[in-house]
Amino acid sequence: MRPPGRRGLLAAGACALLLAAFLLVASLVVTTPLAPYLLPPLALSLPCLPAVTAPSGSGYGAAPGVAELAESAVAYATSETVPQQSPEEISLSLAVLRRRAPLRLLVFGLGHDSRLWHALNPGGVTVFLEEDPAWYRVVRAQSPFLRAHLVAYRTRLDQADRLMATYRRHPACLPDSNNNGTGGLLRVRGNWACPLALHILPPEVYETEWDMFMIDAPKGYFAAAPGRMAAIWTAAAMARARRGEGDTDVFLHDVNRRVERMFAEEFLCDRFRVGGTGRLWHFSIPPVSRRGNATATAGDRRPFC
Repeated sequence: MRPPGRRGLLAAGACALLLAAFLLVASLVVTTPLAPYLLPPLALSLPCLPAVTAPSGSGYGAAPGVAELAESAVAYATSETVPQQSPEEISLSLAVLRRRAPLRLLVFGLGHDSRLWHALNPGGVTVFLEEDPAWYRVVRAQSPFLRAHLVAYRTRLDQADRLMATYRRHPACLPDSNNNGTGGLLRVRGNWACPLALHILPPEVYETEWDMFMIDAPKGYFAAAPGRMAAIWTAAAMARARRGEGDTDVFLHDVNRRVERMFAEEFLCDRFRVGGTGRLWHFSIPPVSRRGNATATAGDRRPFC
């Protein structure tokens, strides 16, 4: 066979150099921090850009709730003040919001986390009830877009034990089958005869069927504070009366305190508790209309359960 000429040797040498260069680059891709910069163009390809359907200049208004989410993100990213609840506690409520939003959410209390609850319910209805006039003005000045009402309570924390011991003496507080022919439902609006009923709230609170309650107020850490006894009873009464699909999710914070635990067990019921973490308990309360024969009577140990 004829030996290769000079051109053949040069071609073979060029091929060998290309092969060596390829092997060198391959080794660098695997073994050095420069790997991302040495990958061939095809390896760096990204998915196609998503289509932008809204016209330029539409702003955050094109998608419901996005503006509130953005404002809340900026507020929390630039503030040293943290929400009242821990990340784990917030995540418990967030799981329900992810599943059920947009929903109707009633929050007892205004706080550093009010922007958060408003933003996490895009397209839904979020209403806040606050008992402290000074704090109400502070939060409303910071977040005027929140839908919040100033409300009054007629209970005191130092009355909690007496209220628990005597509420069964008030027929208006009991969900018995003879309660004005309502089949176990309770009247909250105008129910002045029950000392635990929040009977003079804004009309929209009574006229809305709430999907979720967040009870993180009123204050309950000194004797003259209103305590959360009436908030718990009222949420339980409204949840029992639900007519729509699904159950009512009720979240109660500060269950490390005796009064919150005592009233939760009495009116929200252990058998309806579906979760909890830290100082937060989660209840999923079915309406009376779907409880069947399991509904308790006034003579039972816990009439609400």
